[in-house]
Amino acid sequence: MIDSNQYMKLVETTATELEHIMEVSLTRRAKDFVKSALGRSVRTEDPMFWPAGMLMLGLTEARMALAGQDMVKRIDETIESHVIMWRDKYASKIDFIDDSLAGTALVKMYVYTGNELYKDAADKIYEFVMNAQRDPEGAIIYNSGKGNSNIFADGIGQTVMFLSAYGRAFNKADALSLAHTQLMNFRKYGMDARTGLCYHGYCIDNKVIEKKGLLGWGRAMGWLIMGLSEYCNGNVDINMASWYRDLSGIIESYVRSDGGFSWQIQAVEGHLDTSATGMLLYGIRAGDVTALSMNIDSNGRVGNALSSCDDFGVHYQSYGHYPWGQGAALAAISSAFSKQ
Repeated sequence: MIDSNQYMKLVETTATELEHIMEVSLTRRAKDFVKSALGRSVRTEDPMFWPAGMLMLGLTEARMALAGQDMVKRIDETIESHVIMWRDKYASKIDFIDDSLAGTALVKMYVYTGNELYKDAADKIYEFVMNAQRDPEGAIIYNSGKGNSNIFADGIGQTVMFLSAYGRAFNKADALSLAHTQLMNFRKYGMDARTGLCYHGYCIDNKVIEKKGLLGWGRAMGWLIMGLSEYCNGNVDINMASWYRDLSGIIESYVRSDGGFSWQIQAVEGHLDTSATGMLLYGIRAGDVTALSMNIDSNGRVGNALSSCDDFGVHYQSYGHYPWGQGAALAAISSAFSKQ
């Protein structure tokens, strides 16, 4: 288990990373140029994009774990400044459904603080998500601007988390209904019947269903269980609660000997992925975070996170320090702290 000094360093470093997430060095710009030329994904100029959202989620969970302590002020100032920057410099622009992960943190911050800044920001994300393009079954299309109808576990998990939190906080039945539709569709079309694991996504084209991507990719499983967990939190739905318990049990059956999860969870002797581990432990509400604490350096930085994924089945085996690993680890560890 992580000790209190190491935990405080983790929180402080996460706050600092959120403060500087929009700053890009010349070296990073050069690398992004090369990646773009090769057709690979690069960072976007969106303060609410999911890497920032993951840092924000980790900080909101830390805020709850540290209630009454001095670090709460540091967290509040960091998140508030980030939202104000997004509002004033970027005109509160929403471009991607990935921004709904940050929206989940905004809803939680409003519930914790009552600050209308967070509700106003969450309202904008809610409007965007509710108007996002959907496939004929009502599933929110991940990148509708690319001219396809692909449904990603990423988008399902992120939007379900947000819609569930927003629906509960503001008594919005349509938000909860849309969250339910996303889960039902993914359960019907995106799961593997033999193992109970999820594919990275699926597509329905002319009534033909194609399941896409790796089976049991760690972060895809993480997105799904995080969304399902948030939906079942305080929402009476016997069928979804049953699926949550079953899926949590399946996930736990693939835990590694070190207590973490591999980048593809069936590959229990493969490479550890701290981003997937943090997401999965947070989603199944597990208390053993040893595998995460073992990968935090003396500066509070989380290592051994898998790099970004460019598309279905495109997972570069590069591991290091990334905001999605940092934020996911903090969320999981903070959740475990809250249970102590």
